[in-house]
Amino acid sequence: METNALKIASDALLHSGQNLDELREQGIAQLQKLAPETWSDHNVFDPGITLLEVLAFVLSDLSYKLNYSVEDLTTPAPDEASAVTQFLPSEQVMFSHCVTLADYRRLLLDIPSVKNITITVRDEGQSGAIMFDLVVQPVPNSPVSEESLRHQVHSAFANARCVTHQLGNIEFYKSVPVHLGMNLVLQDAEDLVQVMADILSKVALEISPNLPRYSGEQLREKGMYVEDVYVGPSLKHGFILDNDLENTPVKKHLYSSDILDALRNHPNIEQIEEFRFIVGSGSQPGYDYWQVEIQDLEPESVNLAPELGFLSEQFFDAISIVIEDQSYVLDDQEVEQIKQLVSEYILEQSTDSITQVLAETEDYLSLSQYRSLQHELPKVYAVADQSLSRDIDSEQKAQLLQFKGYLHLFDQILADQHKQLDVLPHILALPQCAHFERLGQIMDRMLASEALSQALLDEFWHRVTQLPHTQLSQAVTGISGVNHLVKQVLEDYAQSGLQQQLEADFSVAQLTRLNDSLAHLLARFAVKLPNANLLKYREVFGFYVHVIGACHQDPNVQEDLLLRLVLLRQYIDKCRLLTEVGLLGENRCRGFDYLSKEPKTDHLASLSRLIMRNLGFSHQGQMPLATHNRESFYLLESDLLTSATTGHLYCVLPNWTTRLQNPAFRVLVESQVAKHRPLHLSAECIWLTREQMSLFERLYFGWLNFYGQAQRERFADGQAHIASVAQDIGGLLETLAISDPQDMIKLIINYVLAKPHGMEVLEAYLIQILSEYASEPLPEDIAIDEQTYALVHAAVTRIISDNSALYPDGFSADQVLYLATQLCIDHICTPNAFAQSNNTRFTVGYSPLPFLKPILPVSFSQINSNTAVVSKFIVATSVPNRIDPEGNEE
Repeated sequence: METNALKIASDALLHSGQNLDELREQGIAQLQKLAPETWSDHNVFDPGITLLEVLAFVLSDLSYKLNYSVEDLTTPAPDEASAVTQFLPSEQVMFSHCVTLADYRRLLLDIPSVKNITITVRDEGQSGAIMFDLVVQPVPNSPVSEESLRHQVHSAFANARCVTHQLGNIEFYKSVPVHLGMNLVLQDAEDLVQVMADILSKVALEISPNLPRYSGEQLREKGMYVEDVYVGPSLKHGFILDNDLENTPVKKHLYSSDILDALRNHPNIEQIEEFRFIVGSGSQPGYDYWQVEIQDLEPESVNLAPELGFLSEQFFDAISIVIEDQSYVLDDQEVEQIKQLVSEYILEQSTDSITQVLAETEDYLSLSQYRSLQHELPKVYAVADQSLSRDIDSEQKAQLLQFKGYLHLFDQILADQHKQLDVLPHILALPQCAHFERLGQIMDRMLASEALSQALLDEFWHRVTQLPHTQLSQAVTGISGVNHLVKQVLEDYAQSGLQQQLEADFSVAQLTRLNDSLAHLLARFAVKLPNANLLKYREVFGFYVHVIGACHQDPNVQEDLLLRLVLLRQYIDKCRLLTEVGLLGENRCRGFDYLSKEPKTDHLASLSRLIMRNLGFSHQGQMPLATHNRESFYLLESDLLTSATTGHLYCVLPNWTTRLQNPAFRVLVESQVAKHRPLHLSAECIWLTREQMSLFERLYFGWLNFYGQAQRERFADGQAHIASVAQDIGGLLETLAISDPQDMIKLIINYVLAKPHGMEVLEAYLIQILSEYASEPLPEDIAIDEQTYALVHAAVTRIISDNSALYPDGFSADQVLYLATQLCIDHICTPNAFAQSNNTRFTVGYSPLPFLKPILPVSFSQINSNTAVVSKFIVATSVPNRIDPEGNEE
């Protein structure tokens, strides 16, 4: 008889909520307490006991269903799987940006062609700059060139770096061969080539080891907690443990004991009679053959990485083999085969990666298809028929309906529980973009004080009526008597059970529930958005209430429309944040990717995106700001601008939008910046007017071009000039950031005047502007050759005064210098602005941004939808880039 056969335990313990006998006994015990004298018959045929047993069944069924696997309960139906984005798993939300040296090392080791890497922090003295120097060990015999690998490493760093972190030098280890002398006594060596290849492969990996990689499933099987597995940057080729990082550096010393340990238990090695390192023509002096220092192998070289020199012609001359007491000499063909096998094995091990184990597909539980428990009762009760028999009298019919009413109560509890479990995949899923993104774009226009066309208003009302409802109840079907019990609301009951009209379309109840549901999901990530009162949405949407309400499409005209608009915006903010919470968390403090060739769109750091998501900004990262009322800001990293200041962030914001001109909201913005900045950095908010922002954006975009070009070609020859110009413009940007914004024009003019031929450049622009706005040609002897802003301003004022008849009223030196500053910035942001270089190549190329020039009308915008006049952005010569509330063009 088989003693190890699997058996089902006869004494398996049931959860108390699933034990029918225990529930029945508890129910009868309660009846004996409540009605000890009037209810004494507790036999199974008593109708009251039947109801009690039904209740016990309901409780046990609920307990059983609640004990289903969470993975199964949250699996959507097959036909809904494509429409439901399930809640974020650990691998999508628990990673973080690079912070430590170990994080950066993991990130760069994830590049397939990188075998190992050493990272050091450059000592910058008192500056405090954080710059990393890298020495890369490529995979042996990799087809990837050093230039291509350098580009891959640089791109990976730029895309994942923490704000203010910079990349220094990228150098490469030079492989230096290590030669050995061994006398091996082998056993069971029928396939000698394979045995020797296996032995030498183990020696090679001991001299130049690979870092072990694991899947998440393997680490969890080792007993690691989820929060210890998913740390640091997200990797594509397997996790690397801290201990392995510490214990697997590029070796500087080799010890014979380590290699002998690696071969100790090899099944084909009977004995190692002799082992030694060979350096030059002999052994390592003074170490009795057992140790070698890598640097001594090539004293004139640096950054040496050891590797087994099995490819050299003399390597196998120092290896002696004994098999069954007979010496054996490898022939040339065997040597070549061994070399080939060892090379293939080392390359395979170096490029081997772990594909993350995907979770098993879970089973969908169709819980909404509820079968009434009335079908389970004996036929004598006559409750499961499809229709009540006409043969019974009215009294019997009333009694039967009363009994069915009791049963229907339990039925409804079970049916609703099934429905609530069935909608879990939707409740715990990420919000669908179709439900909120287009509405969000329309409300973004409101935050940017833009007009809403009738088409947009119609679309708004159509989409708010499509916001999701959560059905938590369902009708009990397939039984008779339901029409008698719920005949007043039979039609609604058939559609949604007992949940009729709990929340109407676009109602406060619906919007509150949607907000509460998403707040609950965000709480899983310790995320809570600021209070709606602090976000100042009422101040913005108050301008649009009349226009939106005038469409007469509101399904709930009795409810406060402004309150619902605020609740809707809060819901949209939560939807956007929840769908991005994985990326935002993983890249919480990541800087922008300066290697992108699209700086106009890719200048936004993840830190900026996180702050703007929490504040509900309307147009995060969209340039330009000066010509619109969009809510966004620029994040400047002092370490990238200049080496003079380190560890500081500048947030450059517009001060004229509806919310950003509110003092209380500005306080909230500054608090959010302080909250989310890295603790080792300081941060400052700079508030600019429309004119100042126009100047800043032109200069900033020019710097982005130069800095990105300098970084992309930093390792190429002949590009030092581009880096020098980027550093120079970066210094000017930082000077503007730390100075009073009112002095911006003065600082830029003085910057130009300090450059070689700067006075000639400024004079040409000033005379050009003065001539363009004069009604007649100016005298030919006009000259402006002063060397400071104050003197230049005085000279321009004097020219305008002397020729006042040629200029319109209000024309002043301030307007002339403002327009001249715009032209000066265009001049500054050219490769050879103030110095000539024969070898300068500018592959991106700076071209002045026409949409930033405050010379022509640039946009139309409705500022207050209650006014009859549609306001416009009007750019006038007297007051450049101002909004004229009357819409008059000057």
